[in-house]
Amino acid sequence: MSKALFEYRLRESPRARYVRLRVSVEDGLEVIVPMGYDPTGVPRLLEQKKGWIQAALERAEVNRKLMEPVPAWRLPDYITLPGIGRIWQLMARESESGRVAVREREPACLLMHGQLNDEDACRAALTRWLARKAHECLVPQLEELSARLGFRHRHTYIRRQRTRWGSCSSRKVITLNAKLLFLPPALVRHVMVHELCHLNEMNHSARFWRLVERHDPDFRSLDKLLREAWKMVPHWAR
Repeated sequence: MSKALFEYRLRESPRARYVRLRVSVEDGLEVIVPMGYDPTGVPRLLEQKKGWIQAALERAEVNRKLMEPVPAWRLPDYITLPGIGRIWQLMARESESGRVAVREREPACLLMHGQLNDEDACRAALTRWLARKAHECLVPQLEELSARLGFRHRHTYIRRQRTRWGSCSSRKVITLNAKLLFLPPALVRHVMVHELCHLNEMNHSARFWRLVERHDPDFRSLDKLLREAWKMVPHWAR
């Protein structure tokens, strides 16, 4: 039996007349089949439906996180960005300024100043700094990878999406999520390769996945890790 792209639970149902896919927060991916169905056909079915499955699993992960209890707010002592291998200590200084701001004082030190009792303002200041750092580090990395692999895109935007790590438009514009900085380098590259391949194939066809595999041979295992990668993002950045 060929190995399936996704982990799943097979469930026989006496009421099922055909194979049905179901994704939920509680059970993940379920393959519901009629009684006596030959399960050797499931991996091929998942291959055919992988675009829908991936999107459904991402939505389920977002919904699962919305159900988690939110921890009490506090400023982080350290900010770690595995994507670029950097750690900063966060120093906080209360001031009468109406705006909270974050500045890099030293290579490994960040200074936050302003009204530190304003949680929303503190979160906003940290995420603005994160976006600046992502633009500084991820955009050159994508440009270098694009040139090395033989792709050409027009522009790169940095956003702070809630559910997508990246996207590629028909105008050959790639958008990267600033929160990629919280992921390990292998996953950052995996997302970049995925979006670069969309420059040639604006779909999730078999040709697209063959192109991804050419540049990212371990894409299947990395895809599985990526589905759990939102856990790596600290609550202040979500």
